[in-house]
Amino acid sequence: MIINGVTTVGTAATLIDGLEVNPFRLHLHNNDNTDSVYLGGSAVTTATGLKLSKEDSIELIINPLEALYAISNKAGHSVSWLKQTE
Repeated sequence: MIINGVTTVGTAATLIDGLEVNPFRLHLHNNDNTDSVYLGGSAVTTATGLKLSKEDSIELIINPLEALYAISNKAGHSVSWLKQTE
């Protein structure tokens, strides 16, 4: 099954997706044309997260019961995602 959405990220760690009982593939796109967004676990910060540059994309495999969070240097940062499950 494929589902998609948009999540608004701000200056606090925001849950993108996760905590499923089965692994899944997650494709993320940074919709912002000026700023990066940072990816990681629930304690992600702009200093420790994986940087996803403006208008860049990444694909991840999320393991069971894990969750992906994002954070930005500003409020209202838009991240699109596409989730593929079995």
